[in-house]
Amino acid sequence: MTTLSQKNWYLLSSKPHKDAQAEDQLGNQGYEVYRPLAQRLRKRRGKMIKLTESLFPRYMFIQLDKVEDNWAPIRSTYGVNQIIRFGNEPTPVPDELINTLKQYEASLGEKAIDLDKFHSGDQVMLTDGPFKGLSGAFLSYDGEQRAMILLEIMNAQTKLAVCPAKLIAA
Repeated sequence: MTTLSQKNWYLLSSKPHKDAQAEDQLGNQGYEVYRPLAQRLRKRRGKMIKLTESLFPRYMFIQLDKVEDNWAPIRSTYGVNQIIRFGNEPTPVPDELINTLKQYEASLGEKAIDLDKFHSGDQVMLTDGPFKGLSGAFLSYDGEQRAMILLEIMNAQTKLAVCPAKLIAA
């Protein structure tokens, strides 16, 4: 009697700041691993730079067969914390979710999802505060809690620092 084997995706957690190392180590052992990536603007040494990091920090997906694959080495792999379980069994992640994430990454060209809502030159409108309803040009992110925009107030261009959550595309 033969058993049918089927690979499924499972959620795996890594140790803090060890996502990339865990992914590399598992790949070196022959496992198929998928770690969705994201691009974010971060302030480093006073300058805003674009970094590529995990979309879901400390989490990645691994494709395994319950019957054919040896799961034991995963636990002792450098950077790996555990396979996420609900109850006693690891729960498969739907293939559709993985395919959707991969397609979205591929459509962006850089294999990373851009999490910055606005980019330099985008037209934005303020949704709250004393300048509510005014439109301006997005300049840049200034740290994680502020965005710089350029408004025309009384025939003069004025830079204004606002909370990015108070901006919408105009």
